[in-house]
Amino acid sequence: MDFFGKLDGVVRLKILDDAEKRSLLEIESRNEEKKFMGMCRTYNRAARDAISRRHTLAIVTKGGEFKYLPLPRMRMMYKDDLVGEELYESERLEALRESKDNVFLWDNFAVFRKKLPKGKTELDQLVIVHTPTSTETSKESIFTNLVLGEPCGESDQVIKGWFEFETREGVFGTVLIGFDDVSQ
Repeated sequence: MDFFGKLDGVVRLKILDDAEKRSLLEIESRNEEKKFMGMCRTYNRAARDAISRRHTLAIVTKGGEFKYLPLPRMRMMYKDDLVGEELYESERLEALRESKDNVFLWDNFAVFRKKLPKGKTELDQLVIVHTPTSTETSKESIFTNLVLGEPCGESDQVIKGWFEFETREGVFGTVLIGFDDVSQ
């Protein structure tokens, strides 16, 4: 716990017990039934993976200070086909913006129009998958099966409630970090 507590942007953290993990998993499951931006369901694989690990930490972070690796954290899928994703490589983003075959839901989330399914039934099968990522740290190798996931909004509020954490000043988020063991 000391290691994670010393990461930039970590405000509070705790190890979750089994009941807290079950509670968050239930919230994530309910959230996955709702449509994201009125468009499609979500599947928070990242939070689920973190919760499934032997050890799971709930962390309150200060916005902009906690460092994530710049990996795609969200992907739009139709069955096994990638039809959109969050991107961070400026050259690729510019190339995608130049083509009329792509639509941007926000600055760095591209939808590949040609890969979108055509019918309403097929469109209803689109899913936004929140993918696991990691933190910017050289110590990751000592943690077995380390995974980082961002919880949904309701889980975020529950986690902050466990800490009796007020967010009136500043921008604070939450993150779940899961791992199985620590090697020496």
